[in-house]
Amino acid sequence: MTFTYSVSPQDWLGIAPIVVLVLMVLLTMSVDLLLPHAGKRSKHSGPANFAVLPIVALVGVLLALAVTIALFFIEHPASAFNNMIGSDNGTLYAYLIILIAGGLGVLLSPAYLKRLNLVHQGEYYALMLLAMTGMLLMAGATNFAIVFVGLEIFSLALYILCSFIDQRPTSQEAGMKYFLLSSFASAFLLYGISLIYAATGHTSFIDIQSFVATHSHGHAPLLLLTGMALLTVGFAFKVSAVPFQSWTPDVYQGAPAPVTAFMSIGTKVAALLAFVRVFGFMLSSVQNDWMPVVWGIAVLTIVAGNLMALGQSNIKRMLAYSSIAHGGYLLIGIVVSGAGQRHIGASAILFYLSCYLFMNIGAFGVISLLERRDNSGYELAELRGLWYRNPWLAGLLAFFLLALAGFPPMVGFAGKYYLFYAALVGGHPELLIIGILASVLGIYYYLRFIATMFMEGREGIRGTGRGESYGTARPEVPVTPTRRPIRNAVPAASSVTAVAERPLPTKVTSPVIRTSEPEPTRELEWMSWLALGIAALGTLVVGIILPFWLPTIQQAAQQLMR
Repeated sequence: MTFTYSVSPQDWLGIAPIVVLVLMVLLTMSVDLLLPHAGKRSKHSGPANFAVLPIVALVGVLLALAVTIALFFIEHPASAFNNMIGSDNGTLYAYLIILIAGGLGVLLSPAYLKRLNLVHQGEYYALMLLAMTGMLLMAGATNFAIVFVGLEIFSLALYILCSFIDQRPTSQEAGMKYFLLSSFASAFLLYGISLIYAATGHTSFIDIQSFVATHSHGHAPLLLLTGMALLTVGFAFKVSAVPFQSWTPDVYQGAPAPVTAFMSIGTKVAALLAFVRVFGFMLSSVQNDWMPVVWGIAVLTIVAGNLMALGQSNIKRMLAYSSIAHGGYLLIGIVVSGAGQRHIGASAILFYLSCYLFMNIGAFGVISLLERRDNSGYELAELRGLWYRNPWLAGLLAFFLLALAGFPPMVGFAGKYYLFYAALVGGHPELLIIGILASVLGIYYYLRFIATMFMEGREGIRGTGRGESYGTARPEVPVTPTRRPIRNAVPAASSVTAVAERPLPTKVTSPVIRTSEPEPTRELEWMSWLALGIAALGTLVVGIILPFWLPTIQQAAQQLMR
C-alpha cells in the first residue's frame, strides 16, 4: 500500500499560530545571544537587561493571538495535515485561552526573575513559548500521534521551568517529582494509544470513531477497553484528578510562581480538549464502558480536592488543591459529553476554562509579588495584616479568591452556573448537587485567607525592608552601630579597667545591612501590575458579558470533531 500526501498552503494557514510561536522561539534565543552581558560572559551569566527578552516573547504571543483571532474571520479548513490537527472554531477558542495564559505568565516573569537574580532569561522565555506550542498541538490534535507529540513538547519544557530556581531545593524537588510522575503518566498514555491502534488499526480520531461505531455494538472489546483504561490514567494525571493528584501541591509550591500560574491553566486546557475529543466524541458509542469510571473520578476529585484544601496554611498549596477541585468540576463536562449532550458538555468546559483563566492567574500573580527567594512570604502567618501593609495586593488577592469561590458577579459564579446547568440538562442532577455542596464547602478556605489579611495582625505591622518582596513584613531586629557584638559587658561604676576600649567615633553613620536577598525591583514591576490589571478586568468582564455569548460558544464547540 502506498501513501502520498502533499502539503498545501491551507495546511500551514490552519496551524499559523503554532508556526508563529516556533519562529519566536528561534528569535528569542538569537536575541539572547546578541544582548550584552554584565561582566565576563559565561554559562552562569546572562543579559544585564531584564526587559528586552520578555518583550520579544510577549510580541510573539501577541502575534500568535492576532493570527488566531484572524482565523475566526478568514475562510480556512476545519482540519490540517491530513486531519491530524484541527483548526475549527472550538480549537481556536482553546488557542486563545492558552495564549492569554502564556502572555500573562510572561508579563509576571521579569520582576520575578530580577528579584531572584535568575540570569538565564533566554532559556526561560524560550521554554515558555515551547510549552505554549506543545499545549496548542495537544489542544488541537485530532490524531493520537499529535496528542503524544504535543504532550511531550510542553511536558519537557515544564520539567525545566519547574526546577528553574537552582538555589531553591523545593524547586529542584518540584521539577524532579513532576518529571518522574509525568513520565509514568506519559507511558500509560502511550501504551493506551498503542492498544487502541492494535484494536482499531487507526490513530485518527475520525477513523477510530467510525470503526468503534461499526464494530462495538454498544460495548468495547477487551483490547480497546484496556486501552481506554490506560488513556484515562494518562489524561487524569494531566488534569490533576484524584487519585493521580499527588504531584500537584508539591510542584505548584516549588515551581516559580509565574510558571505555576501559566501551567495551572495551560495543562488543563490541553488535556481537557484532548480528553473530551477522545471520550466525548471518538468513544461516544461505547460510553457505557467508560462513563462510570469518569463519573467516579469526577466526584472523588471534587470532594477530595475541597476537603484537602481546608487545612492548608500555605496559599500556594491551597490553590493547588483548589485547582484539583476545579479539575473535578471540569470533568463534569466530560461526563455530560458522553451522556448524549456532547456539545453542551464541550461548550461548558470551554466557558469554564475561560473563566478559570483570569481568576487563577490573578491569584498566582499576587503570590509572585509576595514570594521571596527562599520560597516564603505567602504562609498564612506571613499574610496576616497584609491589608495594612499593602492594601492593593490584599484587595486584589481577596478579589481573585472570591472569584474562585464563586461569588457573583465574577467569573467563578458564571462558570459554575453553566457547568452545573450542563450537568442538569445532561441527565446528571446528582453531579449538580455534589458540585453545589462542594462549592459551599470551598468557600471556607478562601474566606479563611481573606479574613487573615483583613482582620488580623494590625498591631506591630512594619513596612518591608531592603531585600524583601512586596507586602511582606519581617520581625523588627535592633541594629547596633558596633562592628562586632559585645560579649561581656563591663559595669559602668567599676574603677578598674582591665582592657582599654577603643572609643566609638563621634559621628555614627547608618549601617549597611547586607542580606542574601536582592533589592526589590520597582522598575520592572509595572509588567506584573499590568498582568494583574488584565486578570482583574477579565474576571469581571468574562463573568458579566461573556454569558450572553454562550450560544455562540456552544456552536463553536459543535465543530470540535468536524
